[in-house]
Amino acid sequence: MTNLTTLDAILKTTYIGPLNELVNNDIKLMKRVFQDNEAVVTGKNFTMPLHIGRNEGVGARLEGGDLPTAGAQSYIDAIIPMKHLYGRISVTGQTIRAAKNNEGAFVRAVDSEMKGITRDLKADINRQLFGDGSGKLAKATANSSASTTVTVDTTKNLRVGMVIDIINNSGVASVNGAVITGITGTTITHNGTAAAVTADSYIYRHGSKDNELMGLKGIISDVDPNAKGLQGIKVAENPVWKASVLGNNGTNRALSLMLLRTMLDTIETAGNGKVSALYTSHGVRRAYEALLQAERQFVNVMKFDGGIETLTYDGLPIIADKDCDANRIYFVDEDAMTVLNLGENGFAWMDEDGAILNRVDNKDAYSATLFRYSEFATKARNAHGLLADITEA
Repeated sequence: MTNLTTLDAILKTTYIGPLNELVNNDIKLMKRVFQDNEAVVTGKNFTMPLHIGRNEGVGARLEGGDLPTAGAQSYIDAIIPMKHLYGRISVTGQTIRAAKNNEGAFVRAVDSEMKGITRDLKADINRQLFGDGSGKLAKATANSSASTTVTVDTTKNLRVGMVIDIINNSGVASVNGAVITGITGTTITHNGTAAAVTADSYIYRHGSKDNELMGLKGIISDVDPNAKGLQGIKVAENPVWKASVLGNNGTNRALSLMLLRTMLDTIETAGNGKVSALYTSHGVRRAYEALLQAERQFVNVMKFDGGIETLTYDGLPIIADKDCDANRIYFVDEDAMTVLNLGENGFAWMDEDGAILNRVDNKDAYSATLFRYSEFATKARNAHGLLADITEA
């Protein structure tokens, strides 16, 4: 007879195996970096020792002169907290009862939910990997009076049905746990209480503020992503702890081969980085392809697993990703990146109490929770670079 115990077994045997593959597939940054650079850690935080300074006890002297003062290598510990990622589904009691007579019916009923939450969590992780850990999805463009509509700078990461918070720079929430009910141009409508929103307010997934994975925007920068610095290290206290950034004071300029070469040379000089890939937006990739055509350069492509092809520069793949911010190219030394997982690699279903399916309070329904405890980190921040303010095509 089918019961909750056998249904839990179905969930484990049917879905737990493929989950890692499903979640990693087609995530360009995650697939290239996570697979070969993951580490399992224990404890609340992970400590990573970093070499930040040479022994300066060297020098040239006249005959009979005093020897150089002895020095030592300089090290510092990076303290990296784990981030907690979740995805939940719910199955009604009616669905479970139907499964008592037809086990296959249960599998079919939950199949779309299991695969759906996998795709959705995958998509959200990919977005986080290009962020700065803050969880900011969009910014209010102006002060507004009490209303359920808000005008923002971009709706790229917003969707109808998303549960959001709107919080200003002082940490005060004007909207908490509202659902986006409409998007028109750059204006969103939510079902929360009408509230005034100030121009220093940002849109976040509900409860996610400052809890997301660190991403390229926070790592490949020359400033601290937050008050604690990156991985607990502040640029002001350790000037070597920053990436090389070549911008144009916020004014976009045409991409050139000289800019690309200068960026690579700057990284090599600053941190001895060995860039392995360039990550950018589709618009910048188009600008690069147009540049090659204008310069009458041969358009080289590189083929990845699965037959996917991408443009290259100096033998390095130029990877366009929908989640990358516009007008920038990240130069990434992927060997200097790492993914830290708490307890075990990859994703798992929450079943510490012995069951994947758990009763929802006061509902004829059961829920299951997919989770992963991880963080994205770098072993050498100065091994990377950012070419900013590039005009898109």
